[in-house]
Amino acid sequence: MKKQKVVILDNEQQNNHDLDAIHELQDGLSKVDQFPVYTPDLQWFENMVIIEKENNRKKLRKELSLFLIIALFILSGIIVSFYQLPFVFLFIQIITPVFIVFYTIMGSRKKVKINE
Repeated sequence: MKKQKVVILDNEQQNNHDLDAIHELQDGLSKVDQFPVYTPDLQWFENMVIIEKENNRKKLRKELSLFLIIALFILSGIIVSFYQLPFVFLFIQIITPVFIVFYTIMGSRKKVKINE
């Protein structure tokens, strides 16, 4: 531990020190009050909300279309493999649950190691 030096001031010195601090604080607060404050009008906030909603809709459409394209690609691959290469289809059906179980176990072990 560090030894802290404590300087004990007499009562008059402490009062002067406190008064100086109060005076500096009041000066600082008066300077803060002198800054101009700009508050945008309500129409600006409404326009900003409308723009953000429109951006969120565009983002949702883009992500949903990307999800559907990828899902159709995966589903068509599975259907083709089921009819053309049944061995590959069965291999995928067996490997997928094994991978999911392995991944879940490894993820839970990693969480346990982090919490220890």
